Amino acid sequence: MKLFKTRLRALAIALAALTGSSVVANAAPDTAYNTNDLMLFFQNPAGTVGTDQVVGFSLGSTWDVFRRAATPSDSTFGDTINLGNINAALTTAYGADWTSFSSSIFAGAAGQNGNTSGLSSATSNQDYARTVYVTKPRTGAGSVGSSNSSSVTIPGATTAQGSLASNISGSNASIADGVGNPQQQGIANTVIDENNPFFAGNPSTAYGQISGGVMGALNSTTYSLGSISNIVLALDLYRATPVLDASGWQNINGISGVVAREGYYLGTITLSSNGEVNFVAVPEPSTYGLLALAGAVVFLSVRRRKAQQA
Repeated sequence: MKLFKTRLRALAIALAALTGSSVVANAAPDTAYNTNDLMLFFQNPAGTVGTDQVVGFSLGSTWDVFRRAATPSDSTFGDTINLGNINAALTTAYGADWTSFSSSIFAGAAGQNGNTSGLSSATSNQDYARTVYVTKPRTGAGSVGSSNSSSVTIPGATTAQGSLASNISGSNASIADGVGNPQQQGIANTVIDENNPFFAGNPSTAYGQISGGVMGALNSTTYSLGSISNIVLALDLYRATPVLDASGWQNINGISGVVAREGYYLGTITLSSNGEVNFVAVPEPSTYGLLALAGAVVFLSVRRRKAQQA
């Protein structure tokens, strides 16, 4: 009986992580941009709201914050992580009523890890060279643990992803050239807008490679996702690794379901109407197999116990 309860408790904990019901964990907000950080950025492409500024907010390390939260062996696995508050910066740039401009303010996020110029079987924090992290706007609340956006596919060969990684690195560094986080930069002082162009009022190809861009507009109504409420923008975060060779180097830690140059869903970045930024992590696909195994163990334990009582 004691063993059965232990197994059942373990399964419940795993299911809680999978469904995103874990308590929000506070992560110390970044104080400055570092090379491998994920940058959340805002644009006012029409130039009609507040000042014509790009607002950048470094969210933390691509691998240490975001990939770790989707790694079963890590302590932050499956967590919803609070990344800080950007209300003051958005108010300064776009006005205190920034949440009401659903068709004028857009946001997206991008980052990269590893060498941007060459391919190698060596890894940097378990990411191969030219590994990128990019977002796609979520089209609605959807379900915790599942993406609700268009897929991310890096076109062309490995050279295309090398160009993509370099463009992301250079773009992020342009807004990080200063003190403090978040930061504001005039359009003339950053290349984020150049790497994230608009066509007919909508995001166009980002960083010269990602069709449809990485940005989405603020929502006119709010919604909830898991434990996060009053969301005005949600961005699904994807990780993409390049083709290296036939040995499957792109399958870090033996993760199943990873396809070269195709985005692998890590979780969702949310922005609430009070300026709070959170990351709702999703477990890796291998975790579903572990949960199925745990469920089978519990089922067999129950059946064995009933047989013993018969």
